Amino acid sequence: MFNVTFINAQFWKFWGNKQKIDSLELIINKDRKSFKKEVAQVYLSLKILQNKTDSLSYDLISTQQTLDSLAFKLIDKSISDTLSTPKKLVDSKSIFCPDKNFLAESEKLKNCCCLNDESCLSETTDNGLRVINEGHRMAIKSRSIVKGSCWDFVDRVFTRSGFNRTNRETIYSNKKGTKFSQFDILQPGDWVYHVNYSFHNVEHSAIFICWKDFKKRIAITLSYAGQNKSVPGKYGLYDLSGIYNIIRPKN
Repeated sequence: MFNVTFINAQFWKFWGNKQKIDSLELIINKDRKSFKKEVAQVYLSLKILQNKTDSLSYDLISTQQTLDSLAFKLIDKSISDTLSTPKKLVDSKSIFCPDKNFLAESEKLKNCCCLNDESCLSETTDNGLRVINEGHRMAIKSRSIVKGSCWDFVDRVFTRSGFNRTNRETIYSNKKGTKFSQFDILQPGDWVYHVNYSFHNVEHSAIFICWKDFKKRIAITLSYAGQNKSVPGKYGLYDLSGIYNIIRPKN
């Protein structure tokens, strides 16, 4: 005979466990819905953030384009100002010697022999004066950085002076190491390629400014150190007895 009391006890125990299971399922389902809702909210927030990021990126690109446009306008204005006032920092259009403005801004130029000896004065052209003015402005006044080689700096000075590569004339060209003797043809503002005897006899590009000692071929030039350094151009003393190429600006 069945034990009714035992069966009833087992039934109610089973029923109690089922109630607990059902309760847990309700809690789990509720948590699952809550989790899905939170995931959806996070996704929506990420979407909004992405839209804002895209908008900011567009604004940054637009701002950069505006800045680039302004930079080009400033460069164009600088070139225009230089071309319209080619004698801004010099006393003569045919004879160059650093004036008080140059000397106040660069101690190195006080070595120019023309300051103490009129026979040391160097003739040049309006084109040469443009190159000198622009080179001085870039190196001394604005301290412009032209990273690259010494060649890149002089090329940039010539270009900003209004003399691109079609407005340049090679008046002397020879192989490196060839003896140079035509020193009288040098004019302030000329682009010279010469052997840099002070630095491993490497090739060097510079703008001829003036002589310190004509007989010893010691000159003051404007050039950039090269080697991709983040420094502006500067005036320096160089032995130009190893010149092998001369380029002159032309209209």
